[in-house]
Amino acid sequence: MDLHALVCQVAEEVQANFPERELRVEAQGQAKGEWDPDRMAQVVTNLTSNALKYGRPGTPVTVRTRGDGDQVELEVQNQGTPIPPEARERLFEPLQRATSQADTSGRSVGLGLYIVKHIVDAHGGTIEVTSTEAEGTTFTVRLPRQARLEETRAGGT
Repeated sequence: MDLHALVCQVAEEVQANFPERELRVEAQGQAKGEWDPDRMAQVVTNLTSNALKYGRPGTPVTVRTRGDGDQVELEVQNQGTPIPPEARERLFEPLQRATSQADTSGRSVGLGLYIVKHIVDAHGGTIEVTSTEAEGTTFTVRLPRQARLEETRAGGT
């Protein structure tokens, strides 16, 4: 699958839920790899929706894909209040939030980032987060082009 194409498709769908927000998509290099497209769509949806939901109103959210060598990188960046270091340590655990801000939509149960990490791990990738006042918050996913799809399918993720 092509991660660039998937990100464009998902970004269009997510943007419809946040018409008041600006969502930018940037692509660089070749982003083809062997991944489960449904699970990758879930990763992009969860990260992008969170960035739009919790980012500072009036600032854009940027989704970048970069293909380089044996891996492809996905970055989702927003501006807003930084995630405190102590929250970053438990961010990918179930039922955790980076903010005390309530989810007024009633749709979030605090499993989105836990699921994202599980999917990325199952594909042999990594995810990290950086968050500062000056640079905003960036989630970076790195995926090998040839993921462990057999384990992903067998694991039911």
